[in-house]
Amino acid sequence: MAKATKTVITHPASGREKKVDSTTYEPFKAAIIQSLKGSKGKTFTELANDVTKIIRKKMPAFKRSIPWYTVSVRLDLETKGIVETFTEKGKKLNRLKSKRL
Repeated sequence: MAKATKTVITHPASGREKKVDSTTYEPFKAAIIQSLKGSKGKTFTELANDVTKIIRKKMPAFKRSIPWYTVSVRLDLETKGIVETFTEKGKKLNRLKSKRL
């Protein structure tokens, strides 16, 4: 039996690392980017709802916690500089980091 490839995900604040199956990581990464594309910012709840819909379509057999994976992968994308979290009118929002610096 082939060993599942793992993706190391990193928390931006603590630097703690976890290993997640790449077959789980990649669809969640794609779903988060798809959800945030063209958005000025989404709350975590909005993001998690979008990701849940996308993952249920792409991976109907997935039975683990979609919100947990959404948080974990989003934090990793933040570490990699793909997603950023910001506060606007007292709300914490997520968006894709603009390429312009």
